[in-house]
Amino acid sequence: MIGTDLLSQDNAGAITRPTVSLDFGGGGGLGGLAGAVGLGGGGGPTLSDGLVSLRLVRAMAPDVDWAEVLLAPVPGGPDLPAPGDAGSVALTAGDQSSAFACVIDMADQRADGMTRLTASNGGRLLARARVNLSFTEQDPGAIIDALVAEAGADSAIGSAGEALSSFIADDRRSAWDHVARLALTAGRLAGFDDAGALTLYDDTASGEAVARFAVGETLIDHRIQSRASAVGALTVDADGAADQGGNAWAWLRKDKSPVSATVGSGQPARRLPTPWLRGQPAAQTLADTRLRALKRTANWGRFVVPAAPQVTPGSLIEIAGTAADGMWLVLRVTLRFNLLDGMISEIEASPAGGGGP
Repeated sequence: MIGTDLLSQDNAGAITRPTVSLDFGGGGGLGGLAGAVGLGGGGGPTLSDGLVSLRLVRAMAPDVDWAEVLLAPVPGGPDLPAPGDAGSVALTAGDQSSAFACVIDMADQRADGMTRLTASNGGRLLARARVNLSFTEQDPGAIIDALVAEAGADSAIGSAGEALSSFIADDRRSAWDHVARLALTAGRLAGFDDAGALTLYDDTASGEAVARFAVGETLIDHRIQSRASAVGALTVDADGAADQGGNAWAWLRKDKSPVSATVGSGQPARRLPTPWLRGQPAAQTLADTRLRALKRTANWGRFVVPAAPQVTPGSLIEIAGTAADGMWLVLRVTLRFNLLDGMISEIEASPAGGGGP
């Protein structure tokens, strides 16, 4: 039988002690809170005495990050955080850790005495925001910063990508959808970091894996899916303003753009009009980014591992002992924690670089 005996002396180092800490303060009549939730002890009643479960989901735009905590009543324990309270959820397993900066969205007190708390970050603010704003001669990074500020979230991206001749963010899409589209235009993916600030991630970057998971060791379960791509040749049509003058938009005249970039081959072919782009380099960047996104939908993996809080969207992991060993780019993580099963991470990823296995 393949497995790891966690009780043997040889594998004593494999045993981890996962903990979860809630740290909220101010607002909602809370008056300050620093309650530890986890397996560790401490003096006096804390929220840890009533912890039932935690579920935390983090992903790339346009998905929204969120957390759910279920607590049992604790006599003499601290007050619960109230909607509107800002704070963080800290996760630790051994010497690995991460955090989720968030705001309490809801406190659901039930008849059985249980309380369910939900929390989210700036992704929720952007997902519900609808704006009507226009931008000229600004790059995607600067526009993203402006949209994030408009929604009341945090971002410090600065310059990213080439300047766009014009970009209109209207209320037919959420601000979060606009951010995701702008990030692709800059050749990046968008997501929130541990501190709650919007960050752009390079999905082609190489580097060291934050963790290695192998069959028979730390990989509890896995599923790897490969399928034919839904699109053959993809052509991105820019407005061609760089060649015809700043106010001469070929797309307004219903003409095919003189500036375009094509990636892939075969059928079904697809054309993507991008009137906000100027020049061939910008069109090529978006075409390459969209092609990598299509490859990610065709080549996908799901990995279930124990206690890996350091694995967050945008990080790299190494997979061993499967039919698709190598480096994988993390796109979505669902972390579950309870006092019976401990901490489990469910990781959704694609092969690093956007390619197939």
